[in-house]
Amino acid sequence: MVGEVWFYSLLYWLFALVVVFPPDEMVAAGLTVEALLGSWLGSQLTGFIQYQIRRTAVTLMVHVLLLPGYILMLIRTEPSLMRWANTQIHPDTTAVVVILSLVPVIVTALVVTNWWRDNWQRHPLSKTLSLYSQGNVRPSAWVSVASDVNNEFRRIDKFSTKANSVCRVIATDSWLMKVTAYRVHLTHQRDAVLSLESSVNHQLSQNNSLDTQLLNIKVTSIREGIAPFYIRLSSLEYSELERKIVNPVVNARQVVVQQSLSDRFLEAFLEIVNLNPKVNIMDESVMCIGCMEVAANIKLQRQCGTTNNGSGNSCVACYCRPMWCVSCLSKWFAARQDQNHPESWLSSRAPCPTCRSPFCLLDVCIISDH
Repeated sequence: MVGEVWFYSLLYWLFALVVVFPPDEMVAAGLTVEALLGSWLGSQLTGFIQYQIRRTAVTLMVHVLLLPGYILMLIRTEPSLMRWANTQIHPDTTAVVVILSLVPVIVTALVVTNWWRDNWQRHPLSKTLSLYSQGNVRPSAWVSVASDVNNEFRRIDKFSTKANSVCRVIATDSWLMKVTAYRVHLTHQRDAVLSLESSVNHQLSQNNSLDTQLLNIKVTSIREGIAPFYIRLSSLEYSELERKIVNPVVNARQVVVQQSLSDRFLEAFLEIVNLNPKVNIMDESVMCIGCMEVAANIKLQRQCGTTNNGSGNSCVACYCRPMWCVSCLSKWFAARQDQNHPESWLSSRAPCPTCRSPFCLLDVCIISDH
């Protein structure tokens, strides 16, 4: 009997773990609380704040039901265990256990009911929004602030990243938010003080030689009543967040933020290209067709001295006119490499963006100004 109890308990709590922290496969299949109750929750795009209020309430209720669900599972699958408990411990053991498992459900139901009354104005998110109602003391003042947040969330230029299956960081033009399973932390950007607290490196997989640096950022609001919170994002997303937020991130602890792979490769690319001989071009310069922001300043001119042995693995002379800048060409070059082995990029080749002639870094020549 003991072995069966452990077996069923393990299966149930594995199921509960998947419900609380759904993996990407479950999310993609639509087997989450949000997806299964989507018709009641509504759409994030039409009402982000209202959606999050309903989502946090229903998620809390579903998760708290896991405990009595476990007791019910034991009663149905192992009735002998309950008979033993009633005989050896107390005749009302099963009833007491069931009642105790229902206590958190009842308390949570009362809390959620209190949130729901008067159009959710007692929900923690509604209370946070009411702090930004600019002196409006009406109970429904949070609705107008929620409308502003909803409008900004609909814009396609917002910053949004998923820290894990239950946590998301969102930055709009005016608001910074951290969305978790049971709560939405929110502050206005002009009131937010962001401080870089620490970093940790993680290797994504054994097949990937790159480490991902995760940054822990503390968000503190100068507005009274807004609790501080922490956000975590990768160093690759850090620069995107910096471009979206109003106040700069304070790095008092001198945390070293790793550059993105493309930025590091661009530096190495420029170092090698600057060592190559420059070329003189008589033609009038044109704008780079990759970014259309700077003049084309690169000419592919075979310099490496390799011979074409028919293997298709050698450099070929390129006769295209200069149409690319060094930054765009480095991005083109990096995009054509094995992303799992960036250590081999500098010694590899890529096709010319125009004529597809293979070239290496030794063939990339900067156009002389004279």
